[in-house]
Amino acid sequence: MAMRRAMGAVVALFVVALTWVAVWVPYHATDALIYGRWSRLIELGGPIADTSLNAGYLQRPLFYVVQGWLWELFGFHEWIGRLWALVFLIALVWAVWRVAGSDRGGKLAGAIGALLLVCNPDVVQLGAAGLTDVPVAATVGVAGVFVLGLAGPRDRWALAGLIALAALLAGLTKPSSYFALLGVGLALFVGPRPELRSRLLWRGVPLAAGTLLSLVWAVIQAGRLDLGLSDFLRGGSTETISAAVYSFYDQLNAQSRSSFILGMEWLGPYLTLPLIFAILYAALRIAARPHRLSVTIAAPAAIILSWLLPFLADSAGGTVGPFDLDRPMAVVATVLLFVPLWLARECPEEDVPTLAHLTRMALWALPPTLAWISSAPFNTRYLSPAWVPLFALIAVALWCAVRGMAAARGRGWGWAVVAILIVVGVVDLRNLDGLGQRTDGSIDAMRAIRTLKVSGWFHPDEARAAADPALGALVDDTSAALRTPGRLITSDGRLPFYWPLRTTRGEPQRCADLRGYRTLVVSESVTGLAASREKALTPQELAEATGGRATQIAFWPRCQDPPVRTLSIRPREFAVFRIGT
Repeated sequence: MAMRRAMGAVVALFVVALTWVAVWVPYHATDALIYGRWSRLIELGGPIADTSLNAGYLQRPLFYVVQGWLWELFGFHEWIGRLWALVFLIALVWAVWRVAGSDRGGKLAGAIGALLLVCNPDVVQLGAAGLTDVPVAATVGVAGVFVLGLAGPRDRWALAGLIALAALLAGLTKPSSYFALLGVGLALFVGPRPELRSRLLWRGVPLAAGTLLSLVWAVIQAGRLDLGLSDFLRGGSTETISAAVYSFYDQLNAQSRSSFILGMEWLGPYLTLPLIFAILYAALRIAARPHRLSVTIAAPAAIILSWLLPFLADSAGGTVGPFDLDRPMAVVATVLLFVPLWLARECPEEDVPTLAHLTRMALWALPPTLAWISSAPFNTRYLSPAWVPLFALIAVALWCAVRGMAAARGRGWGWAVVAILIVVGVVDLRNLDGLGQRTDGSIDAMRAIRTLKVSGWFHPDEARAAADPALGALVDDTSAALRTPGRLITSDGRLPFYWPLRTTRGEPQRCADLRGYRTLVVSESVTGLAASREKALTPQELAEATGGRATQIAFWPRCQDPPVRTLSIRPREFAVFRIGT
């Protein structure tokens, strides 16, 4: 009971702190601003299915359409959207708690699973960021809870309705949900054979029905954009996305598979060792190896692989893995967790995870994980549809460690595992909401809080500047330029969120492309590719994929027809120009 309360307190601290930030700090995550433009257009009376938006927008209506409706009803207040995002975080915590606690570990394993969310930098950073990664993890997780019979009404018809609704909402959140829903469906086949027909009829059929119903939206919008269904779900076709962009992402994916995938930082550096251990342990148990032998093999193999795999990874100039000395907490946590994982051998047989539970979680996680590895491994947040089963696998592995420590060293020693996780979770709060982000990619929430002091929380512009100084300066300088009537053209997808009716998002390449506009904002971009990967692209491909002259500050002041005058500039970040007539 005390362990559960301690872990619950850390999770509650995270949720409360994030709620406070969501209320006072405006949106500052790039994709939240890019896709939030759809919500702004709805708020201003635009149609739900705006054909001026591409497939990348229209794929994910659940979050952004509802956000637009809320702003239309209550007025444009970013904190309303932020609290809407927070609803999904709470649903994700609940889903992980129910799934992780559904086996022999019970409520303690569920609490461990919930605490693991706080140990993941992506969850801590994106919990109320206004992106769809947490919502898709939450909706898929809730669907999994109902499908596996872990919660819901006893009446079969009511449960079937909830399953169909959850699958529908998941499909409307993001296309990556379909792979996770497939995994949930596969997990249904695990269990007593005499009940299989009933499970498929009352849970599998509603799951499929809700998923297919969500595809109706995709089919309709694909037709409106003159795209095939598969092209719509991918975000566009070869006619709407250039070959150069495909080549660019091919290089980015190839680079990421060797660094992110091989480096095993799927859930962040703190959880590399537990993740490898959980995968190995589950695989051995599914292969009919006994618990003690599985731990005996998995624990030493995990500690070796947690060093060896990142060592072998092509990190593209940056260190990956839990033994990076620039991240001392990851090093300490990895070293300290090895002994508890080894002593998981001593977990009493009646407390070890059941084979059925491990198999269900593995089947659930497999399709979305493989989809992530094959299509978008350049960002770990895209793994979010697999979060619930992966966290559940790690939770039951750590539950065995808690029970093994208690059996081998005494009851109080089980606290060692919990204490390590609590410390990691508290330390990871430095990533809270991505506050204090700098252009070098570093995040430090305390840095932002020190900048805000007390009065800064009550001023949105100051809060935005503290959260992301570059974005704050960009919005301030653009706002000053737009006091002069006229339209804005920019390749920066964030600015249409603030001025949706005055902004054209484009990539001008010639001075003549500026005619008809009064303001130009140029934001420089970083490819994220290693030098060797950039060389694999032709100069034309690289320029086309990254915006070309639309992202080159030095080019535009030379324009004479129309004349262009510099209003403000932040080197290596952005510049604001006045366009003459």
